[in-house]
Amino acid sequence: MNWNKLFSESTNGMKESLIRELVALTKGVKGMISFAGGFPAEATLPSKDLSEIFAESIKDFGNDILQYGPSGGDKFLKKEIKKWEGIEDYSDDQILISTGSTNGIYYFTKTFIDKGDVIISEGPSFLGTLVAFEAEGAIVEGIPMDSEGMIMNKLRMKIASLKNEGKKIKFIYTIPEFQNPTGITMSLKRREELIQIAIENEIPILEDNPYEELRLTGTKIPDIYKIARDKFENTDIVTTVKSFSKTLGPGLRLAYAFGPEKVIGEMISWTQKINVSTDCVTQRAVSNFLKKDMFRPHITGIRKFYQPKLNLMLEELEKNMPAEIKWTHPEGGMFVWVYLPEKLNADELFNKAIKNKVAFIPGSKFYPSNQEVYHELRLNFSYPSLTDIKEGVKRLADIIKQELN
Repeated sequence: MNWNKLFSESTNGMKESLIRELVALTKGVKGMISFAGGFPAEATLPSKDLSEIFAESIKDFGNDILQYGPSGGDKFLKKEIKKWEGIEDYSDDQILISTGSTNGIYYFTKTFIDKGDVIISEGPSFLGTLVAFEAEGAIVEGIPMDSEGMIMNKLRMKIASLKNEGKKIKFIYTIPEFQNPTGITMSLKRREELIQIAIENEIPILEDNPYEELRLTGTKIPDIYKIARDKFENTDIVTTVKSFSKTLGPGLRLAYAFGPEKVIGEMISWTQKINVSTDCVTQRAVSNFLKKDMFRPHITGIRKFYQPKLNLMLEELEKNMPAEIKWTHPEGGMFVWVYLPEKLNADELFNKAIKNKVAFIPGSKFYPSNQEVYHELRLNFSYPSLTDIKEGVKRLADIIKQELN
């Protein structure tokens, strides 16, 4: 059977998630120190508390939550999310509960994208999202970043250029807080500029904010949707997606999106066609976790656990890396982004690092197609132990020194 002749055009053109393949190469290798994954530390997952809450939820609501649920999500969870986000004035029709944040982003993409439409994102950006965008036939245009996030004059120039070419720009995608993969947080000034540009050009913003609660140092910056609502009196321009994966556990597959009722309504329509509904038991259990006010102290514990890891990784980079190597200094999240001299290729360095039992993700994997940059790499600090961070950074620095010499 010649399957490729029968598969859809989008299936044949679909990229695999190379990160999963690269992480698999390092799994189970004795002595391997991996900075490659994006996993929360297992010690931060509230398994005992959740096991009790799941049992309690099934006991109290079993017949209800073991049935099919509403496609838009559980009303009890929506009520708790509205309290948590400070959006009590939002209707339930403005909130979608999704099976992970990528699921919500996919529905947003399905709502807007026809083949050949343009999505503007940061360059680099999260590979999982880029793959989803390109699978729908979108052209993704990356905007360079500096220490304050997406560079706004570059964004303005790109929008003008695309409009001159007659391209349809459907939305701007951004991860403003502790961005994956760079760890960069978009400054308040840039957030305000982004909203202004979006309003002027009537281009919606998709705000992806899975790392927001993992702030370890510095001062909290308002979410883009809050700035749009409070300063610009605009509740239409921003749709926000958030996730419980980095706080309660990725295995729960639970996230939520909120924004304009018309947009969320179309996303719910896609949910009805693809998922029917999100896991009803998990939704009710997490709503109870929030209602019992267990979420806030849990997050405080996560921050205390991750703070020494981030500090140590930055200290060891400073201690071990050659002067030519630069890196970001995130205030939270899970990742540090490393800039190599242009003569070094991180894809080639990856293979040499694996032989020396240290792993990372080459930066080229985080760029839109045909826009790759090869002298950057991503390090994860949330999952490895303090001992492994210290030894792993030293191993990586030794390999880089050998390459430079």
